[in-house]
Amino acid sequence: MSKIALVVGATSGIGHGIAVTLASKGTSVILAGRSETAAAKIIEECKLASKDVDPQPTFTFKKVDGFNLTTIKDLAGSITSLDWLIMTQGMATIQGFTPTSDGFDQKLSLHVYSRFLLASLLSPKLAQSSDGRVLSVLSGGVHSPYTSYTSDFELKNNYSVKNAADSAGFYNDCYLDCLASKNNTVKYGHAAPGFVSTNWGTEMPAMLRMMIRPLQAAFGRDKFKCGEYMYEGLMGMETGRVNIIDQKGMGGGGVTKVHEEAKGEVFEKLGELCKQWM
Repeated sequence: MSKIALVVGATSGIGHGIAVTLASKGTSVILAGRSETAAAKIIEECKLASKDVDPQPTFTFKKVDGFNLTTIKDLAGSITSLDWLIMTQGMATIQGFTPTSDGFDQKLSLHVYSRFLLASLLSPKLAQSSDGRVLSVLSGGVHSPYTSYTSDFELKNNYSVKNAADSAGFYNDCYLDCLASKNNTVKYGHAAPGFVSTNWGTEMPAMLRMMIRPLQAAFGRDKFKCGEYMYEGLMGMETGRVNIIDQKGMGGGGVTKVHEEAKGEVFEKLGELCKQWM
C-alpha cells in the first residue's frame, strides 16, 4: 500500500515539484492549495509520472487558504489517514505588516502560523502511521535568529523584510523541535530549498520581477530537481529532534545560537496565538 502525503502549496512552485516527485515514487498525494484549475493540471502530471507504478497511487485536491486559519483547521480535520505532511505555502514581497482577516501578518500566516497549526493538528494522525514525517520547506539552516521574540513576537512594532524572514525560519525551527520532543515516533524537518526557478515573487513590484526572472532562468534550480532533493531530505530524517536540511537534501547545519533558550517560549506563544483553531 502506498504512502499518503499531504503537500500544502502543491498548486505552484516547489510544492508542484515535490508533488510530482512523490507521485513518481508511488506515493498517493493530497494536493492542497488555492487553485483547483492548477491542481487539475498537476494531478495529470502526477498520473503521468506514476504510470508505471504498481499499485497505482491516487491524487486528490483540497482547497485551502493559508491566510485563513479556519480553512487550515478544516483541512486538518478532513484528513483521515496520513503518512507525510509537506508544507511549502509561502510568498515573497517587500510589503510591510499586512494583516489577514485573522489579524496576522500575511507572510507570517503562510510561513509560520498555518504550518504550526497543521503540524500540531495532524501530529496525532501522523503518529498512527508506521512512518510519520513532517517537512517544512522554508529556510532551514540559512536564517538568523529573531531575538525580539519575547518583546514583539508578531512583528507589529519592528517589521522589516529581514525580521519577517528571520522570525519565520526561527519559529519553524522552534516549533518543529518541540513537536519532535513530544511525538517521538514522528520525524520533523525544516529545509532550505535554495534558489529555484519558479514564479516566486509574483507579489513583488513589476520592476523587481523583471530583474528576478532572468536570474532564476540562468541560475535557478529546476523545481522538479528541487523536488527530488527535498524527497531525499524527507527520507533521511531522524526522530527526536528537528532535522535541518539543505538545498540538496543533506544535513544543512544546526539551529541558531538562541534556539535552546527560546524554543519553549516560541512554542507556547504560537499555541496561544492559534488556540481558537486548535
